[in-house]
Amino acid sequence: MAKKILIVDDEKDVVEVIAMYLEKEDYEVASAFDGLEALEKITNEKPDLVILDVMMPKLDGHSLNIRLKENPETKDIPVIVITGKGHLKEIITARKDVTIVDYLEKPFQMQELLEKIKKVFTA
Repeated sequence: MAKKILIVDDEKDVVEVIAMYLEKEDYEVASAFDGLEALEKITNEKPDLVILDVMMPKLDGHSLNIRLKENPETKDIPVIVITGKGHLKEIITARKDVTIVDYLEKPFQMQELLEKIKKVFTA
């Protein structure tokens, strides 16, 4: 059974490129374009992994991650954070406050993301 990955980013192009790449690698992919939509999908669909942008409308990635980790039903879902350059401070803060398994700064190579995903699923 394919692992399900939820990609959360307000940049539609970013989501589409990541989704296309992961589908070629035989992952099941879902997407959300803001934090509230992501929270609903995570709660209902229980993905195996969330790829999460930090800067998003309605509910930012850091706040979403906190909510996930506070909920017993979603607290064990691993999160890889992606962010644009200059937002590394938010990621460092997020790593101190809640558990994220890894992060990437945009722009990144898809192979680098795939390696991080495989690391999560083999841990």
